[in-house]
Amino acid sequence: MHRAVPAALLVALIALAGCGILGDSQPPSDDRALEVRNETVDALADVDTYRMSMDVGVSASAEGRSESIAADADGVANRTARLMEMHTTVRGRSATTYLRNRTAYTKCPSPWTGWGVQNQSTDVEWLTLTPLGRQVEIFNRTNVYWDGTATIDGHETSVIVAYPTQETVSSLPGESQTDLANADATVENITTKLWVDRETSRPVRSLLQLKISGNGGEATANVMIDYEEYGEPVQVAVPEITGETWPGGCPGA
Repeated sequence: MHRAVPAALLVALIALAGCGILGDSQPPSDDRALEVRNETVDALADVDTYRMSMDVGVSASAEGRSESIAADADGVANRTARLMEMHTTVRGRSATTYLRNRTAYTKCPSPWTGWGVQNQSTDVEWLTLTPLGRQVEIFNRTNVYWDGTATIDGHETSVIVAYPTQETVSSLPGESQTDLANADATVENITTKLWVDRETSRPVRSLLQLKISGNGGEATANVMIDYEEYGEPVQVAVPEITGETWPGGCPGA
């Protein structure tokens, strides 16, 4: 009997949008890319709010069977209030996740009720627990390389690229990174890029491309996140957390 495409592979790939990734050793950083990276890290100190939108494409196969999944998400983060809200849609099913201070809450989809609850790291600055902060932190912990310039939605950007190592995934904050690092899986062929506004040094877009294999299957993914409306007012209203709670996340997630 053929097994279905391992769901864990798909979950791990999507989770990597805001987490660490694996890779091989690489040559020293380019000076030009280092300058862009350092200016970007400095620019995050002034980021209080931002909006994001994410597009994910995943293709997986196992024992002669294949599956493709597209997902999209949008969200807002308020660093001052330590609140983030993210809405994700996969195959017509939607889920909403809130980050309040250092605890993430996900409304569990049918047939389950209640909320999945995950405690986040207390050892890092709060913004690093959000997609923007995590993506920049990846570049801050590995070698970086210059990849030219590009115009993105009217922004003149500098493009830098990185290929993080396995040690990076273990050093980044968050419960999901630890789970992936200990999983029986191999991640390879990874490229992560960052498009940085040349005037403000703030990220405009990030891209993650990778392949992961394990448990009899393999999957590839492209995860693109756009960042916009820095400093604009955002409202995040976390609903009352009632009903059953599931430590570590919703069942089946």
